[in-house]
Amino acid sequence: MSKGKYLAIDFGDRRVGLAISDYDKVISFPRDYLEYKNLKELVSQIIKFCADEQIVKIIVGLPIEMDGSVGERFLKTEKFVAQLKKAIGPIPVEYFDERLTTKQSIQKLHEQGIKAKNQKGQRDMVSAQIILEAYLKSL
Repeated sequence: MSKGKYLAIDFGDRRVGLAISDYDKVISFPRDYLEYKNLKELVSQIIKFCADEQIVKIIVGLPIEMDGSVGERFLKTEKFVAQLKKAIGPIPVEYFDERLTTKQSIQKLHEQGIKAKNQKGQRDMVSAQIILEAYLKSL
């Protein structure tokens, strides 16, 4: 394993949640969320984030329907990942199944006493953290 951290991305239409691992790739932390107007702007923000945080691998949540089919969200995510891979250089980008992460993040935030109206960006970060936790456990 290379020296550096992993980044998980929960991709959305206006916001993406970010979570990072520790250097040992054992623990995941919700880190931030990014708001964007277009994919070029988002990719640029992620490239800067990766340089600042010493990211060595990116894991993107893959939105698969509960029945295993793919929909519009899947196609938008693929388009984003294609642009990210072109621009990010040597950092590998992988997909990881994100089914139920939004539901889990809402529950986690509710348990912390955070009301639904205050969850927007936090929900995205916690979803990214859940994706990264599952990915790290799968290694």
